[in-house]
Amino acid sequence: MAPRYKPVLPEAYITSKFGPRWGTVHRGVDFGRNGGSAGMPVYAAQGGTVVYAGAAQGFGGPDPAGWVVVDHPEADGAGTTVYGHIIREVSVGQRVEAGQRIGHVNPNSATNGGVAPHVHFEVHPYVWQQGAQIDPEPWLAGALTPGTKPHGMQFEPTSHDPVIFGVDVSEHQNGMPLTLAAAEGIQFAIIRTTDGTYKDSVYTSHLLDAEKAGLVTAAYHYLRAPSEGTSVAQQVKASVEVMGQHKRPVWIDVETNAGLHVNDIRECKRQFEAHGVRVIGCYSYVPYWEGRISPGEPDSHEFGAFWVAAYGTNPRGVPSVIYPGNEHRQWNYPLGNQRPAVWQFGSNATVANFAVDINAFRGTKAQLKALFYGEPVKAEDTPGRQAPGPITEVPPTPPVATRPQAPNEVHELSQPEAKDDSAPHAPKRRTVMDVLLEALVSLIVGRQP
Repeated sequence: MAPRYKPVLPEAYITSKFGPRWGTVHRGVDFGRNGGSAGMPVYAAQGGTVVYAGAAQGFGGPDPAGWVVVDHPEADGAGTTVYGHIIREVSVGQRVEAGQRIGHVNPNSATNGGVAPHVHFEVHPYVWQQGAQIDPEPWLAGALTPGTKPHGMQFEPTSHDPVIFGVDVSEHQNGMPLTLAAAEGIQFAIIRTTDGTYKDSVYTSHLLDAEKAGLVTAAYHYLRAPSEGTSVAQQVKASVEVMGQHKRPVWIDVETNAGLHVNDIRECKRQFEAHGVRVIGCYSYVPYWEGRISPGEPDSHEFGAFWVAAYGTNPRGVPSVIYPGNEHRQWNYPLGNQRPAVWQFGSNATVANFAVDINAFRGTKAQLKALFYGEPVKAEDTPGRQAPGPITEVPPTPPVATRPQAPNEVHELSQPEAKDDSAPHAPKRRTVMDVLLEALVSLIVGRQP
């Protein structure tokens, strides 16, 4: 028998049953939870194919808000299920598995008649047909809880797990509600302080909004070459002034068209640290780091972690839908002998009704915070499957001088040195008795100690 899952987690409960309601017929059940249901995850009850997704009359919009409708073939249990008042995380034509997350509850109550956010769940015994719905409660009797496995079957995490998504924002996204972004599943925000000496006007408001929503935060500074008119020291001073009482760890954005010398980046890191600001690492894209920094591609370990920008086809959509996956080759492409810790995989993600830069981190929220703030990760915050990549990597000591690299050269990942068991061990510490015995032997054989 094909597995069947509840569309919500155990803390959710039915807030409105199937049947007569408000002078009409409620042809489904509504699920909510105590403390508010905005952002509550929603799961496919059975395996099947998404046949409708996005804006729909009665369920809201614009896309990706609205509904998701899944058609279930006989092998998956048959019928059709509907999930309304949600923000989709899947696309039409996509195959979904039973118990797979497909969306989250839309926090905008205007899409459901002004009542509190919730998910409306319907069951159609065959294809979707208005009026043909059956009561979901008995249909869900004995259904599994999302995240558990059917008896005798092994539950494996998907290639998208664990991964968390975040945005990077500036005054170009002024007015973007990061509290809404958090409700949609965003878990971190990186906020611009400065472009050269130009001060971003909304750093503080973005930061406070993000932290109020529980996002992990950091800052970034767009580094300009001194040839563009301002010294590195002047730029960092401006960045620190923007932070004021809200200093946060910072990424150095390395991409100015004027080109940079590696010493400019070094000076930027040194200046920030002199002001008491932790530098997490550098942001850049492949051709720039490999070909636009003089005198040649630097070892990125010297500056901390690496945050890479690589968009591919740069599609529009919800982050979880457009994310290329944890196994994508970009995660294993080293820049400056280091694989990326964070990947900016697009600039057209739909978040809180804005089109924004979108980033992925392979790991947990606690591990990301450890990366940003340099804190150890507690054992209880580490999942059974360790997050791959540079957060567990021990950076080598940077060389005094780096070898210039050809622009298209691909570096091999540095490997740890093999232990040489043939190497001599450290000499045993000599005691007073050792010295006396050695002297006695020397006298006997006629040698001075």
